[in-house]
Amino acid sequence: MSNLVELEKRFENAIEKLELALASNHMERTSESSKEKEQTMMESHDNIDDLLVKIDKLERASKSDANEIDKLVRKLKEIFELVDD
Repeated sequence: MSNLVELEKRFENAIEKLELALASNHMERTSESSKEKEQTMMESHDNIDDLLVKIDKLERASKSDANEIDKLVRKLKEIFELVDD
């Protein structure tokens, strides 16, 4: 009978250790998951910043292109006006 009680206590101890190990493992996974989410958010933020910079460059380039097109149109109008005279 005492062997049975001793075996039961060992079994209970083993279950407690297993539960602690599983809880610790779950906490590590949760921590890793939080770190991954934070890293993803930081990368997303960096990507958004990069996109905003690229958009700004494209806007400036398009304004510059529009100005150049306007200059060419004015020159063409001048040329056509000179030809018509």
